[in-house]
Amino acid sequence: MNITQKPTLMDIEVSKKPSVDESSPVKAKKSTRIIEFDYLRGLAIVLIVMGHSVTNTNDGFPVWLENLIRGGTGVFVFISGFFFHHIFAQRFDYKNFMSKKVKNVLVPFLSVSAFALVANFFVFLFVDHANVMEALSMCWELIQQGFVLFPHWYIPFIMVTFLCSGLHFRYLKLPLFTQLSILALFSLTAVVIHRPDGNINVLQSVVYFTPFYLVGMLYSQYLDWMKKHYRYFLIAAIIAVVTTVWLQTSVLFHAGGYHKPAFEWAGIDLQFIQKMGLCVLFVGFCSHLVWPALGKHLIMLASISFAIFFLHPLLSMIWGNTKYILLNAGYIEPNTTLAYSLISSVCLFVFQFYGSVWLIGKLKRLFGSKSRLLIGA
Repeated sequence: MNITQKPTLMDIEVSKKPSVDESSPVKAKKSTRIIEFDYLRGLAIVLIVMGHSVTNTNDGFPVWLENLIRGGTGVFVFISGFFFHHIFAQRFDYKNFMSKKVKNVLVPFLSVSAFALVANFFVFLFVDHANVMEALSMCWELIQQGFVLFPHWYIPFIMVTFLCSGLHFRYLKLPLFTQLSILALFSLTAVVIHRPDGNINVLQSVVYFTPFYLVGMLYSQYLDWMKKHYRYFLIAAIIAVVTTVWLQTSVLFHAGGYHKPAFEWAGIDLQFIQKMGLCVLFVGFCSHLVWPALGKHLIMLASISFAIFFLHPLLSMIWGNTKYILLNAGYIEPNTTLAYSLISSVCLFVFQFYGSVWLIGKLKRLFGSKSRLLIGA
């Protein structure tokens, strides 16, 4: 009996679990390529860099738009969960899985972080006018938080998530009711604990983002059934995204992501609900609305998405320090108008994003076969 051909959740629950090989990894069937998730990887990195490009947050930039584009990490985690089931679970070998993640994720993170640490040292000296000992102390503080460039908190978090892959593999073999119960428990916890202050608490991030990872796995595991009933999820997703953006912007007046210590009460994290809905909307867009030229571009971006993630903060640092120097020198004036905020944000996005794409091309030719280890592509 094929679970993915059944029309109801009850049929799914009593049927044989699909798509998780219980025999030798060598005998596992090779996974077919799901082109919409290649598109989605490219779209997700666009969303993440857009979230890092907002100028005049809560002071000129439209709050509703900021609430929509901030927090794109959840989409990235959803994709990771999808590929864990679709690719790795079919021939799962823990040592091989972790070896690939160390090589393709952790090593480039350390490489780019080492370069960024040196760059920050000189920024502290010549931009912040610190002396050598002060600059070294500031660099040490960066090391202690676990990441040097601000978006790179994601790497310690996702590496811990990868370390839990044995548990994720077991999750895929559980009955559907148990899977959904665990997902509901993690989701309820996530909307209460929120993301950690400064994204420093790795364990809190793991708990918060685990539902996205589980949903990605379940979407892949029950792919045919999900596609058949997608329209219902689409309606729910549209309602969730519109409602949460409206509530966060117009009722609760909160800009951007929700961050706090885990055990302090600060209401319900509407960004969590919104980004769950956005995952569903993006899947639909990538499945039905991507035209050939855009699809080709998204596939190119997907192939270098980790390198874009690793390198774009360096360009953000160049932009930010240049703006700081020009402001202090009186060459430009602070401006919080709507037009300036939008235009400046678009310019920053283009500089960070396509500057990274250009830089990756140059570095890949320079480093050759070592570029994947050094920059992630």
